[in-house]
Amino acid sequence: MLQAASAPVLKTALVGAAVLAGMLALAPKPTASTVQRLELHAPEEPHALYLTAWDQGDVFVRLADGKAHALTFQTHAFINDGCEWLATERLVPTSADRYAYSYDEEILSCQPDATPARKTPRTGYVLVVETK
Repeated sequence: MLQAASAPVLKTALVGAAVLAGMLALAPKPTASTVQRLELHAPEEPHALYLTAWDQGDVFVRLADGKAHALTFQTHAFINDGCEWLATERLVPTSADRYAYSYDEEILSCQPDATPARKTPRTGYVLVVETK
């Protein structure tokens, strides 16, 4: 009786293992991702406020496919001029270790008595720095 019960259980376990192995073989393979450390090189006007992703230093990005592609960062803030701003930073790859950089700002709204700050667009470049 023990023999009769164990044969179907063994067969079921083998079929289950085969199905699981087949599912694992068909599952999408993870792609090799790359982390890039980005170092900004762009002029800054004295006393200007930039709503930038680089406000705390270099930026780290993970590229899912390991290849450089255009990147956009947006920063939204209410600042002390009484206005709501949106800054957009665009990076376009120019080589394996360099991006062209542009920064633009737009005022989304202002309080009735606000005196909006002057916009400070800028351009420059971003270097990919080797991470350790």
